[in-house]
Amino acid sequence: MKIGQYMTRPVITITPETPFRRGLDLMCHHGFHHLPIVENDRVTGIVARTDLLLAAANFGSAEVPVAEIARNTPVCVTENVELKHAIRLLLKHRIGCLPILNTRKQLVGIITETDIFKIAAGMLHARTTAKQPAAKGAKKVAKKAAKKVAKKTAAKKATAKKATAKKAAKKKA
Repeated sequence: MKIGQYMTRPVITITPETPFRRGLDLMCHHGFHHLPIVENDRVTGIVARTDLLLAAANFGSAEVPVAEIARNTPVCVTENVELKHAIRLLLKHRIGCLPILNTRKQLVGIITETDIFKIAAGMLHARTTAKQPAAKGAKKVAKKAAKKVAKKTAAKKATAKKATAKKAAKKKA
């Protein structure tokens, strides 16, 4: 499974000169936690919501550009990378997202740990759905077995009744 199938696009980005408060406003407005910093069509950094919240606590209302807060040289991947490789990178580098680049090293998407969880949840649902036909088949087998047991039980009861009736008839005679 290629990461390009699951990435979020288009990506909202900021420039290195963007004030950190503007970045925080963008995140809050759009509900995401990471913002790539792009300059001249190249990803030069990435900033996380926690980075901006710490900056707000430390810098107050000062107009500090995100370039001073951001993590430089972010880990990036191409859109042809396998999903499992991207997951390994997220874990290895202990990061929450991966900017995704095309062959010209331009940002074309992003994938986050939340996206990975959503993908996993979708796979689990698909597995459950795939198992349902087998479960229906198992139910049919169980019903057939139950019918056989019921028939045998009914036959035994009928045989027992006949035997009881014969004994009663013998006693009367």
